[in-house]
Amino acid sequence: MSTLYGWLADLADAGLLPEAFGYPFVARGFLAVLILAPLLGGISHLVVARRLAFFSTAIGQAALTGLTIGLLLGEPLNAAYGGVIGFTLLVALFMVFVKRRSQLPPDTLIGVFMALTLGLGICLLVAVTKRFNIHQIEAIMFGSLLTVTETDLVLLLVGAVGIGAALALRYNVLVIDSLSPPLARVRGADPTASEYLFVLLVTVAITVSLKVIGALLVEALVVVPAAAARNLARSTRGYLWWSIATALIACLAGLVVSMEWRVPTGGAIVLVLAALFFVTLAAGGVRARLAQG
Repeated sequence: MSTLYGWLADLADAGLLPEAFGYPFVARGFLAVLILAPLLGGISHLVVARRLAFFSTAIGQAALTGLTIGLLLGEPLNAAYGGVIGFTLLVALFMVFVKRRSQLPPDTLIGVFMALTLGLGICLLVAVTKRFNIHQIEAIMFGSLLTVTETDLVLLLVGAVGIGAALALRYNVLVIDSLSPPLARVRGADPTASEYLFVLLVTVAITVSLKVIGALLVEALVVVPAAAARNLARSTRGYLWWSIATALIACLAGLVVSMEWRVPTGGAIVLVLAALFFVTLAAGGVRARLAQG
């Protein structure tokens, strides 16, 4: 990694990159968003198609509770991976289990789980703050480049490669199941297995992204790229690539904004995402009017 940091620093010294890239923590943040954008942008359109936008909020909230559980079990503050990943996976799988056996609307069930994890998290947070300053946990809540470590980068890369491989193998099945579960059954797919698989992939993608985007803002990077892409795309493949492009532009621009104005990375990325959505909304409207004329 030191060689890569040195290369980025040389580019910064040559004026080809902003001066801040001479610092290793900025270089780590840059590499993180290069991995993060295709990861979350790539699943964004499936999340929207399967109506799981609210689900991503619940998982982000559950991650905070998982963090407090990990800290209480003795995990280090900067590497409470067991608590975060373990608890969010447990919550995600249990949500799907209950959803498939209940007559209640999915958003109602997700709201119940959000209330449960929020209440549990608040109670446990009181115990955690006896050992840690609450400001030390803000990076998980809102995202921060300053806290991204090489271990986080490796975890993010491994998660992205694993999720990418699973999506590549099951992409067509997941798309058909998202759009028409009866058609997926006719083609021999198992909707239950597809739902569990996709929920697992989304949960892992969210949890490995928390250090950069933050638990309270991760929903934006899971949902908004697809919303913006929908304004421009004319095919399923175009929908995918526009989602990835939107996420990548937002992440890189948000990184620059956070460095220039010293604001949280997650918040900056979300603001850029919102701006891109309205730009694409306007562009889509103009294109539609031109097509009618």
